[in-house]
Amino acid sequence: MSLRCIVRFIVPSASLAPSRFGESRQSPHAAEPAQLLAALESGPQGLSAAQVADRKAAVIEARKRSPAGAVLAGLAEALTEPLQLLLIAVGVLSAIFGEARDAIAIFVIIALVATVETVSEARARNALRSLRGLSAPTARVRRDGDVRTALGADVVAGDIVLVEAGDVMAGDGRVLHAEGLRADESALTGEPVAAAKGPDAVASQTALAERSSMLFEGTPIVSGRGEAVVVATGSQTELGRLGGLASDAREPLTPLQRAMAELARAALVLAVAASVLVPLVGVLEGQPVEKMLLAGLTLAFATIPEELPILVTALVAVGGLRLARQGVLLRRLRSAEAAGGVTVVLTDKTGTLTLNELRVDAVEGPRGEVLAVANAAHGLSPDAVRDPLDAALAVADRGPAKAEGEPVARYPFDPVRKRESALWQRRDGVLMLSLKGAPESVLAACRLSVHERDARLEAAAELAQAGRRVIAVAERRLDEVPESADHAEADLDFVGLIGFVDPLRPGVAEAVEALAGAGVRTLMVTGDHPLTAAAIAREAGLCDPDVLLGGAPLAALSDDELSSHLSRQLVVARATPADKLRLVRLLQQRGEAVAVTGDGVNDAPALAAADVGIAMGRRGTELAREAADLVLTDDAYPAVMQAVRGGRGIAAQLRRAVAFYLGAKVALVATVAVPLALGLPSPFEPVHIVLLELFMDLGASVAFVSEPAAPDVMIRDPRDPATRFLDRVQLAAIALTAVTLTAATLPAYLLVESLDDAETASAAAVAAWLSAHAAVAWALRARPRLAFRVNPAFPAWALIALATAALVALTPLATALGVQALDGRAAAIAATAAAAGALLAAAGQRVLALPQRL
Repeated sequence: MSLRCIVRFIVPSASLAPSRFGESRQSPHAAEPAQLLAALESGPQGLSAAQVADRKAAVIEARKRSPAGAVLAGLAEALTEPLQLLLIAVGVLSAIFGEARDAIAIFVIIALVATVETVSEARARNALRSLRGLSAPTARVRRDGDVRTALGADVVAGDIVLVEAGDVMAGDGRVLHAEGLRADESALTGEPVAAAKGPDAVASQTALAERSSMLFEGTPIVSGRGEAVVVATGSQTELGRLGGLASDAREPLTPLQRAMAELARAALVLAVAASVLVPLVGVLEGQPVEKMLLAGLTLAFATIPEELPILVTALVAVGGLRLARQGVLLRRLRSAEAAGGVTVVLTDKTGTLTLNELRVDAVEGPRGEVLAVANAAHGLSPDAVRDPLDAALAVADRGPAKAEGEPVARYPFDPVRKRESALWQRRDGVLMLSLKGAPESVLAACRLSVHERDARLEAAAELAQAGRRVIAVAERRLDEVPESADHAEADLDFVGLIGFVDPLRPGVAEAVEALAGAGVRTLMVTGDHPLTAAAIAREAGLCDPDVLLGGAPLAALSDDELSSHLSRQLVVARATPADKLRLVRLLQQRGEAVAVTGDGVNDAPALAAADVGIAMGRRGTELAREAADLVLTDDAYPAVMQAVRGGRGIAAQLRRAVAFYLGAKVALVATVAVPLALGLPSPFEPVHIVLLELFMDLGASVAFVSEPAAPDVMIRDPRDPATRFLDRVQLAAIALTAVTLTAATLPAYLLVESLDDAETASAAAVAAWLSAHAAVAWALRARPRLAFRVNPAFPAWALIALATAALVALTPLATALGVQALDGRAAAIAATAAAAGALLAAAGQRVLALPQRL
């Protein structure tokens, strides 16, 4: 069977990494145990009490930090964003000019937004604190020759740690002795199979997943027992380095953050222009200077979009509730809108695309016989099985037990022999050895001809190329108990091969296809074997991907060489956390908006640096969840598609709501500025502006946020991340809103004022505004003909606006607002102006094709 993938194996020459273990500059996994013990001033008896005390004091001193300083820094950053600075200036001016109510409201908004930002920035610190939950609570250590229990946090470099099945490793340790020792490193490396450990050194450039001489902090021991000397603790461990990468990684500004900064600058320009130009024109027309200064300040206050942060928060929060019903929890509100702009998904394999549950998928040979021998090879009762591979065998073997009798001897798995066996004495007194392990190792010990051995190896290779993990099974009848494993595991009878798979999660292929249809590419980055990764990628719908090796081979590629692969289907196997982080940054440099999915601590740095980090909620580690922006509650990969769909819907409705709100603001300024420039009173008193802005806010938040996503949201290409929020389409929508509202309100005011008095003209302006602005908002909808029952909030808000307009124009409520009720002629003028504005909005919507373009 030929592999349809391009696999690049590039192993550059590299010097040994510098370390603290003497002048050899060898990595601990490559150094000999005696060398490490000497460098650490330790030995078989462990450290002395004095050594432990000195090293703990040094660690405590290094950990001293000022959390208050980090909080203050985050608060300062939140308060110096452009819109926040603008609001602070308005709040101060409001207080100076005696507008205490406005000042209090503005400062409350500032405090709320800054608090949310500061809490979000605490994510990195929480990520580091979450490492404590992954570390071992206690450890058995040898000190002064005695074995004692110590707190995991009190373990120091040089300690001799004793581990067995069920323990969690404290610190990174170099294995000194092992008996069938295996550790579950899936959260750290992405490998679903427990890693065998032994004291033999491995090459310095060996990938993390293949460092069989090392035990890593936070990894549980699933079988066997052993001893290790601790070579790193805290931030120096592999786990600690991942936490540091996660806390240091800073994700780029989301489109929403960039939009807020852009809007703040635009609002500042508009406010300064309105507050300076209009009074200047009024003074030139002979108006009193003091009156014009107050008018300019009123215009400035009317221009500042002080409600915008709350409006945006309300829109995104309600959209987040919708996503939560689909299994997507928002850890950061603004990430919902960012999810809609994703162009690339960088996904992990184990636990994300797959179930992280090994299952027997193929058996070469008599199935019952092969499974029975394999189950007997570990020499333990089913209740003692912790290794995922043995657990899968126990579930698959439904036949009679092969090991009927008593275990006589066990020869545990180690990374040198790459096999394990058990000797059983059957009830009839016969001694039988059952063995399983790596095919090349098992077949080398079997009584086979060269042709037979090659045929079995070819069959194993075909299973491996299909993405399966393969073991071989053999047995032997003995007359007496052998002296050693070497004597026992010879002249074996080959029984068969077993292939294991980590099954694809339901709906993954469909989700990948749907994302591709929406213009979102999926790339796989995993710590798994390249053959396994390529097979899963093809099953998930990535056709003929390039497959690159991570670690040293990937590091040998220049950024330009690696970037050339990023525009195609790509799988990176044996990837390190640094590899994944590098890929995220290269994609972002190419102008891509990157989402990263993952569940292990090895995924945390990339999750933190991505535009949108998506963690698995059930299987995900605490560090991964803390580093992420979104959490999938049921670990279902199709929820990624739902997050993109929901994000696009939120982004579209946000664009519509902001266009409506800003357009109304421009119209409000124009409607006030023109009469002032003409020497006429302002059409709106402060109480009127409060009423109008109340409906503007409700129209933009309640009505728009309840709108369903457009039907074609997942067949459009994603918005270019480099595109400005205020692009041509957005500016066209703002202009349409501003022109139609101004055309509906200003003529009504000017005509009625010329025929009647200013108070009646103000009533006409308020009524025309309330009527027309509901029609304008309707024109901005994605589906203007949407049935009322689908989103009852929108028509309800529009009807309330029309009813309020009628009450202001025709009832004594007008007096409460400081205006006069309209007579028949004035009411007709206001109604005609509002209708003209509505017709203009409808025509503009058709000409600009806003439902399809926003």
